Amino acid sequence: MEANDNDLAALRRAVLDEPRNGERRYLLGAELAQRRDYEGAVLEMSAALALNPLLHVARLQLGLLHLTMAQPHHALAVLGPLEELPDDAALKHFKRGLEALIHDNFAACLDALQRGIEGNRDNAALNRDMQLIIDRVKPLTQSGGGQSDASAVRTDFSLYGFTKH
Repeated sequence: MEANDNDLAALRRAVLDEPRNGERRYLLGAELAQRRDYEGAVLEMSAALALNPLLHVARLQLGLLHLTMAQPHHALAVLGPLEELPDDAALKHFKRGLEALIHDNFAACLDALQRGIEGNRDNAALNRDMQLIIDRVKPLTQSGGGQSDASAVRTDFSLYGFTKH
């Protein structure tokens, strides 16, 4: 077994040892997403949120997975509770940015994601992911004024290397 396979096996054992531990389910889901097992990732992250609805980063990552899988309605439903976070919470701005992306409001998407990055001091990897989205969306605002037709982006990006159309 490779080191990565050992890591996955260790995560699976940890979940089996404590199946009601939301944090472990989230970590397994994140690892599965990185391995492009999107259905497995969605199941694990959904279980994590069912066990612990306060795993806000897991909620955001699950929303991103739904976007990756061209399921914007699922993404909106999953991301919705992040609106209850304080106004200065980076995750709330990221959520608003992703919602704006889903609605093809690219200028609002860029603004919200940038505000989230500026407010996020704890998770550099998440800032990099949001910057990837900004880099994909920015050219659309330069050619169309900030809003475009519905076919322009929606899910033409993927932080997980996959887009399902």
